[in-house]
Amino acid sequence: MSSPGPSNSVPEHKRRYWSYQYELGRRYLLPLLRGWGVEVRGRKVLELGCGEGGILAAMVEQGAEGWGLELSPSRANLARILAAMRGLAFEVRVGDLLDPTAMGSLPGPFDLVILRDVLEHVTDKPIALAHVKSLLRPGEGRAIITFPPFYSPFGGHQQMLASWFRLVPYWHFLPGLLFRALAAVVGRIDRQPHILKEMELFRRDRLSLGRFERLAREAGLRIVASSFYISRPSHHLRYGWPVIPAGWLGRVPLVREVLVSGADYLLAT
Repeated sequence: MSSPGPSNSVPEHKRRYWSYQYELGRRYLLPLLRGWGVEVRGRKVLELGCGEGGILAAMVEQGAEGWGLELSPSRANLARILAAMRGLAFEVRVGDLLDPTAMGSLPGPFDLVILRDVLEHVTDKPIALAHVKSLLRPGEGRAIITFPPFYSPFGGHQQMLASWFRLVPYWHFLPGLLFRALAAVVGRIDRQPHILKEMELFRRDRLSLGRFERLAREAGLRIVASSFYISRPSHHLRYGWPVIPAGWLGRVPLVREVLVSGADYLLAT
């Protein structure tokens, strides 16, 4: 593991994103887990795709033994720097969650595996879920997986664009010809056209609630609990939108697919 660099090497926007991750972990994920009967104190916790490590920091502050895996070496190093700045100790390794060698190098089993808003970006979801299962402590381990369902208003992540198209819901699943024509227009005027490439991945995989639940079952994971939102906690922290639980609408087939903007699942073997 490389040594963390100096704290003054952390850009301000990365500090802000770390704070967003930390607040999401402290204010939402930890209370959600407690409500599901999952405590992290004294437990071994792994976050796959941990980014700058804010969620792990929130877990470690509550007494967890933290581990992270991050694909980007620069983000992994920032996670180490920002943890050290807060006086926290946890290890972040660089690797791909689809790589069996990277998975085998992690010191499992783990009591809790976190996959927060990562699965929709992964090209082989069955392999990713199989790896999650392999990392869990048999019989006792839990995984929390969160993602925005594809058919929801902003399931294409268009809210991350810089132009006013970020405010337009549902256009990410227009028919192919219409989507490509609109994407060509957006690509010419938006400062973040790389988001359009991500949208193509989402369009190919179409990770709906129903599809995720099928994939989880096929991977040998059972759903212990779930929580659905019309407007999710991450949107509150990032955009100031109110948090709106889906309630009974999150249980209605088809309706939930187009209304639920965020899903949190607790899984076990």
